[in-house]
Amino acid sequence: MADNDPDNDADDTTNRREYQEKAQVALDKLKTQIDELRVQADLAQAEARERLEQAIDALRAKQAEAKVKLDDAQSSGAETWRSVAAQVEQVVDDLGDTFSKLAVEVQAAVGAAGSAASKGRDAFLGEWKKARAEREKLLAD
Repeated sequence: MADNDPDNDADDTTNRREYQEKAQVALDKLKTQIDELRVQADLAQAEARERLEQAIDALRAKQAEAKVKLDDAQSSGAETWRSVAAQVEQVVDDLGDTFSKLAVEVQAAVGAAGSAASKGRDAFLGEWKKARAEREKLLAD
C-alpha cells in the first residue's frame, strides 16, 4: 500500500467507517442484553442478587471500556486504527466470556427465569462471532 495513494486512503476510511458501524451495532446489542440480564438477576434471592449485580456492574464497565476503545479506533490515525480495532475485538471477546459465565450464574440463581439470560447471551455471541469475518476483512484490507 502506497502511503500517498488517495485511493488507498479512501479505502482505509471506508473500512474504518464500516468496522465502526458493525462493532457499534454489536456493542449496542450487548448493552441491551446486559440490561436484560439485570432484569433476570433482580429475580434472584437477595444474597445472590447483590453478587450478581456487582458482576453485572463489572460487565457494564467492560462494555463501556470497549465503547471507548471503539471510539478511539474511529479517531485514531490511519496508521493505528487497525491496532486499536483489534484491541476492541479482544475486549469484546473477553466480554462474551464474562457474559457467558454470568448468564450461567443468573440461570442457576433464578431457575427458569434465567433461561432468558442464556438466550440473550447466545444471541449476542452468535451474532458477534458470525460478523467476525466481516470485521476481520475490514481490518485486513
